[in-house]
Amino acid sequence: MNTVLSNATSTDEHPSTSMTRKGVLLIVGALLALLIIGLLMRLYTLGVPFDRDSYDEGVYWQTLRSLAAGSALYHPTFYSQPPMFILSIFPTYLLFGQTLWAARLGIALISLLGLVGIFLLGYTLRGWLGSIVALLLLLLAPLYLSASQTIQAEGPQVAFSILAVAFAYLWWHNPSGRRGDVYAGLCTLTLTLSIFSKLFALATLVPILLLAVAHLWRIRQQTASDRWRDSRSLLVGVAVMIIAMLLIMLPYLGHLGDFWSGVISFHTAASKVTGHISNTGRVVRFFIAPLGIAALYGSIVALVRRDWRVVPLLGWALACAILLWQQEPLFDHHFVIVIPALVALTCMGLGPLPLNSQRWRQLPALLTAGSLLLVLITLGVGARGIQVNYRNWQAQAASGGTQGSLRTAHDLQQAIAPDQLVITDGQFVAALAGRNTPPELVDTSSVRINTDYLTSSQLIQLASQPRVHAILFYTGRLTNSKLKPFRDWIPTRFREIHSYGKNSSLWVKIQ
Repeated sequence: MNTVLSNATSTDEHPSTSMTRKGVLLIVGALLALLIIGLLMRLYTLGVPFDRDSYDEGVYWQTLRSLAAGSALYHPTFYSQPPMFILSIFPTYLLFGQTLWAARLGIALISLLGLVGIFLLGYTLRGWLGSIVALLLLLLAPLYLSASQTIQAEGPQVAFSILAVAFAYLWWHNPSGRRGDVYAGLCTLTLTLSIFSKLFALATLVPILLLAVAHLWRIRQQTASDRWRDSRSLLVGVAVMIIAMLLIMLPYLGHLGDFWSGVISFHTAASKVTGHISNTGRVVRFFIAPLGIAALYGSIVALVRRDWRVVPLLGWALACAILLWQQEPLFDHHFVIVIPALVALTCMGLGPLPLNSQRWRQLPALLTAGSLLLVLITLGVGARGIQVNYRNWQAQAASGGTQGSLRTAHDLQQAIAPDQLVITDGQFVAALAGRNTPPELVDTSSVRINTDYLTSSQLIQLASQPRVHAILFYTGRLTNSKLKPFRDWIPTRFREIHSYGKNSSLWVKIQ
């Protein structure tokens, strides 16, 4: 095992392969150019005035507004994710004017870290060719671009996960000395940030733990002094992770019950009330897309070459697939969590590019050529998908539904003052109007209602607060049959001033 691991890169370009200074500058220039292109791709259509996820963006936008108003996460603000997602974009939100564009900008900037991470990961696996190919594949992955423009936890989680795996492989190649300590610390720091952004990141533990176990196997026959030298970085990584976890959780130690209820118990209850639908077909269809086929080819090539560094990547992809298969409910945007693993596996099919035509006829070069062909197909499909998405987003921005939401937001803006609160199931519309919900009601999702995490008695109590001056029915969630007592109570304290059809209406408090 030791010999196999130490010789894993014998048939491929190692990251330490020398390159001329001019070549390095060219690669760095290409990286910067692609990052600029990536940023411009994210800024394009960033401010479209509709909820890209049909509901969740409004919830998280209201959560940011609640934090800006001075309310804390979990208590009183209801929040069903670990804290790092919303905290990572909160500074950008404040700095750039507390707008929808500012909230999405934070996601876009963090997603660029994922592009840097995939560049580093591609470099550790297949040198400079791997770094550029990996970056292009992620840059033109429609799901990752969409996650980079949407106020959702998957964007930051995936970006931090990519960095964590990249630093893990960099540490694998340089586990000793100061460099090893730095790589190990950065690996566990970004891993912690990822897990505390969304629990899907638990899949990222798989490749990192496999590399750590393989390293322990690698040093088991060394002398005591050498073992300490080569294992010190592991201790550094563990220490960094513990410290990072304590610092993240420190503000919430006084409300651990609320934290556990929102992050763990709520999702457990949600899985019980959600009608079970098999995810097998959706998961299989996703993996037989061009990127999945390219990843399968890269995995086979790596195994043929006996490059066992592919094993942690396969473990990563499998762990993501299992999480997606078990997820209830499963949405399309969840599939972004497996994109980086598939990109990395695709890169495993690459090899050194021959310098003469004769060597292109040999098996190693033919394997690389096959991988490059699949990469080109994947890039073409991805570019086409992004073009279609841009067109759809522009059309939706000009659609009647979006214009109707803007008119409703204007009505709400005219109906209540900026310091007055609104109870609504259309959090996005309320935020468009520049109005806040009570912090406990930033989320009035059907799942929260069906799990009895939100009841009529709670709504009546909150609607009776002096600062609540309006109730907006907009998405149909507050018309849930479980909330009939709340709807029966409303006419005693509120009067309807606008009706938008389909059980959508705006009510203001009777003075």
